[in-house]
Amino acid sequence: MAPIISSISPTSGHAGQTMTITGTGLGSLSTTKVNVGSSVVTPTTASGTSVTFSTPPGCAGQANVSVTVSGVNSNSKSFFYVAVPTVTSVNPSAGPAAPGVIDVFGTGFATATSVAFGSAGTAVPTVLSDSHLTATAPAHGAFSDCTDSVDVQVTNVGGTSAPTGPAGQFTYNAAPTVTGVNPSAGTTGTPTAGVIVSGTCFAVGSTVKLTSGATVVSATNVNVSNDTTLSCDVPALTAGTYDVQVTTPDGGTSGVVVADEFVVV
Repeated sequence: MAPIISSISPTSGHAGQTMTITGTGLGSLSTTKVNVGSSVVTPTTASGTSVTFSTPPGCAGQANVSVTVSGVNSNSKSFFYVAVPTVTSVNPSAGPAAPGVIDVFGTGFATATSVAFGSAGTAVPTVLSDSHLTATAPAHGAFSDCTDSVDVQVTNVGGTSAPTGPAGQFTYNAAPTVTGVNPSAGTTGTPTAGVIVSGTCFAVGSTVKLTSGATVVSATNVNVSNDTTLSCDVPALTAGTYDVQVTTPDGGTSGVVVADEFVVV
């Protein structure tokens, strides 16, 4: 009696995954070989009703799967090799520690199951087409520097995309901090020019605001010297204690600490 295949699982995927064949008359380890396209594979396990094996390498597209038991061939079932995805661009390519939704472009996204953002974690994709998906990027944890560029990698049933360098990376930007304000005091109704703000992770295009209760005033002539120093002019203010906060172009804002206070008397 010829062996008969009733089903294979999975019916699509990639090389290296375990495939299971079920049916009747499937032989044993000593009598059975598996045929996948032009490849002949020795099974991992084999019995009369079940055969398992590691899927051999193959080109994207359909391959016929059959078994040969003691020289007798079975019927065949179709297996579809899914191409490994590629990532060609990411938009936006940079953002704050909790960046929100990111657009990813490339190929092979139709069966995408996850999107990895380096060590920051993974996200579940929303597939818009085979070449476009969106994902809410996971928030970045503690930073060792002001920026961290991570590879964006997409996984589908065919495998995981390889890193593609800067075009396929997302850069997380740490929020700025303010560690000092000099001078730290001014006179009621009098502007203060050339206030030096010290801190970390400042960026060109940053803005500075002074807040006291419901009063929020923007500093002017903000000039970022480097990522730890900027200068600005403080407009005339009423008496009070103002928190000085820096916001970078990507939306990251420094927290409120005693060191950031500007006192107007």
